[in-house]
Amino acid sequence: MNKIYLVLAVVLSVFLASCASTGSAVIKSISESNPVEYLKNTPKQTDFPNASAVALLTHLYIEVNEDGTELQRETSKFKIFSERGYDYAQKSVGYREGYSEVKIVYANTIKPDGTVVPLDPKDIKEFSPYANFDFYTDIKEKRFTMPAVEPGCIVEYCIETKTTKSVYPFDVFVPFSIQNIIPLKEDLMELVLPEKLELKTAMFLTDIKPEITMVGGKRKYSFKNLNQPEILPETNMPRFSDREVFPQFTAWTLNDWTGISKWYNELVRKQMTSDKEMIDFTNNLVKEAGAKTDKEKIKAVFYFVAQKIRYVAVELGPNTHEPHSAVEVFKKRYGDCKDKTTLMLSMFKILGIEGVPVLVPSNEDAFDEKMPSLGAFNHVIAAVPYPAGSENYIWLDGTDEVAAFEGVPFWRSAKVLVITPDGKGRFVRTPKPDDSKDYVEYINTVKIDENGDAEIEMFTGYYGKMAEGSRYSYKYASPDERKKNIEERGIELESLDLADINNTEIPFTVTIKGKIKGVAQKIDEDTMLLSGYANLEAYEGIVSAKERKYPVSFDDGFFGKSKKTYIFPAGFEIKKLPSELKRDDPYKRSTLKFISEKNKFEVLAEVKNLKYKILPKDFEEFKTYANKLKKYKTENSNLMFVRVKKGK
Repeated sequence: MNKIYLVLAVVLSVFLASCASTGSAVIKSISESNPVEYLKNTPKQTDFPNASAVALLTHLYIEVNEDGTELQRETSKFKIFSERGYDYAQKSVGYREGYSEVKIVYANTIKPDGTVVPLDPKDIKEFSPYANFDFYTDIKEKRFTMPAVEPGCIVEYCIETKTTKSVYPFDVFVPFSIQNIIPLKEDLMELVLPEKLELKTAMFLTDIKPEITMVGGKRKYSFKNLNQPEILPETNMPRFSDREVFPQFTAWTLNDWTGISKWYNELVRKQMTSDKEMIDFTNNLVKEAGAKTDKEKIKAVFYFVAQKIRYVAVELGPNTHEPHSAVEVFKKRYGDCKDKTTLMLSMFKILGIEGVPVLVPSNEDAFDEKMPSLGAFNHVIAAVPYPAGSENYIWLDGTDEVAAFEGVPFWRSAKVLVITPDGKGRFVRTPKPDDSKDYVEYINTVKIDENGDAEIEMFTGYYGKMAEGSRYSYKYASPDERKKNIEERGIELESLDLADINNTEIPFTVTIKGKIKGVAQKIDEDTMLLSGYANLEAYEGIVSAKERKYPVSFDDGFFGKSKKTYIFPAGFEIKKLPSELKRDDPYKRSTLKFISEKNKFEVLAEVKNLKYKILPKDFEEFKTYANKLKKYKTENSNLMFVRVKKGK
């Protein structure tokens, strides 16, 4: 091994770890042993032919002190098999200045010949991702990329994060996955807690148990997870957080939600400030809007905050839960979710309306109210009991500038924590989208000429929640970008008409007029072939596999309906009208109907995707059904239109 590199590795380790905690022994760097011998005992690509890398060691150490501060140490050693594994040679760590400190204890690349190449301290970059916004300049990030990375090398790093000021102490919440997308050789977690804290765990498809010991008056929980194969991705497989499919457990320390609710209520109420300028503005706002009732006033405030206060996307995370003063947010005209919520609540207060903050889980599917922790949330919205004093709410997401007032707050129903004015919290499920209000509608007219080319008029109506994504996309696309996006669909654009982008009270509609080449294929003077007239789904990408290890997972979606009208040259008629297709599966409800009248052919469709899982044991049955759909698709993919001779 190169002696210069070895000296540099030791110097780096001493330099960076000089202030490291001595609460527990740091797992040694490979550079402190015999790197060549270490490499000989590591897996090879042939052992895991599908893997881009293997995790030789991952170790998470969390120690909670008696004052609620914490030390977290992450140690990782990856052997990289191919260029696909280079992502494991990059690392970033976020923290909040004044609340936590981050130190790189060591970071080295061990080349295939055993040479150790340490990370140069000057290559550890520190920056503020929100440097342009005064509110958030204390949110920092350390980032580095390992040197001399190549297939067959090992990258290792040890990072310590010390919490010097805890926002909500004694709240430990750790989801732990037994498997990952790369093989795991040794996956360890140690939690060291004051004796007064009890660790709770919930196990899913695993019986892993911690070893519990006493260390320096604290209770230490050691979890060991060894020799786990990688998860090989399959089409439409469930998310890794699915507790019915993937082995995992969650560990936490809090007993209930009472403390969080009381603490967050006080945090928000403290920042619900106002001054004369803000009071006068709020009163003038509702006056100019002609708002007389409470609901009209709520709407005026919501639209001001959602559309006129610039949104800065800072997710809730460690030590970032406290909002800024409402007066500051009002003056600066920007804020993140908690800032915009606090401003909204403050303006409601000026108007004598009681609103409440609402904490929203980061992962609705994995959220479990039996596992209390502030770490379960990453978003804040507002809600107003309406009528006042009732348990019905108007939901208000101040970060959603394209939302309609009184629309559903999320694309899916979510269980959220409503923080009541007395500091108590209760879980409420938000309404789900309504198929009669939140849907998309397509009405297309296609006039085909003798060459198979067409003039088209395409109307798309987006209603309710469904309008938000398209309204936002068009709002922030320039006229030229809009034109190019349409041309990329093969349309020679003649005109584009949009509904008022800024008026979220009305549906968002898009009408495109233009020309398309080759809509129908001209076989001869009397015959044309039409393809792609309907979305005929047969799940080819799923059922092509011989077998499944994991379920086939379908997500729910919005309701959609469409009407396509094809007008062929006079004298043409369809040779054979396709049969109607109706599906009422556990994962899809749809209808497909066809109408033909002389040279006019219409396709009427409705579709609604549903959340459902097909278990591996039922995969063969699903394949049989999919093959029936494929047969229908094959038989009806191409429709023939022929010219009917006069007198026949």
